[in-house]
Amino acid sequence: MNARHFALQVVALVVVAGGLVHAQTHEAVAGSSVQLGDKVVVIPAPAGFEEASTQFKEVKDRFIATEAPINDFLLAHFPIDDCQALRNRKPIDLSRYTKVAVLKEFREKPFSDADMTATLTAFRTNGGALLDPDGPTMKRLLENASRNLSSLEGKQIDLGFNATENLGEFDVRPEVFSVMLLFTSRMDSGGTQSITQMLSSLSFLKVRERLVYVMVYRKISSPAALKTELKPSMVEVKQFTTKWVNEILAANKKER
Repeated sequence: MNARHFALQVVALVVVAGGLVHAQTHEAVAGSSVQLGDKVVVIPAPAGFEEASTQFKEVKDRFIATEAPINDFLLAHFPIDDCQALRNRKPIDLSRYTKVAVLKEFREKPFSDADMTATLTAFRTNGGALLDPDGPTMKRLLENASRNLSSLEGKQIDLGFNATENLGEFDVRPEVFSVMLLFTSRMDSGGTQSITQMLSSLSFLKVRERLVYVMVYRKISSPAALKTELKPSMVEVKQFTTKWVNEILAANKKER
């Protein structure tokens, strides 16, 4: 599979994390290292966040269940207050979180500048089709996520997108490509349907000759609040994403 082909299969999938409760816990760490073939990539936690999937089994299980089959889920970061609530056995309703993933096929393969250029060209050309809620790529991803989440929760859960929108690129550099997305997702669980609007940045990050997908999620409080919350939320997510991406790049330069 060449870079042009696999880029067409990458979609940032919204994970519905509401209702998480206490699970097996481990001590929080300031940063994480992931082994990608013969390269070790360092992912520092964003300011005010903790890596959650290594602390809470239920969190890790949910992210793995809803990850695209062609990807490997690596890390997820929750706000410190939400992690503390989970440690105190209290439910949370996430409004902000992150996810880091990598394409399975290229987890151990070098990723060149030419691969990066080809990937971005393919995404720019075919992003609309990828994000189409009624398109075959999105349908397959959602069907797989629904099936896995239903098995995990022991009840029928159906995930879907009512709408998706590409709000444009905001950080384009030789090692970084970041785009802003807006999703309106729905979840049917036990006869109850919930609708969530989520702003998300998707960053293609070339680090230590590997391609890593870095995603930042920010929930809109309600559909009625979209008009007033969208612009300030976009500014918040852009600043958060750019700062964190810079920290990831800097951490890996130190490791060389």
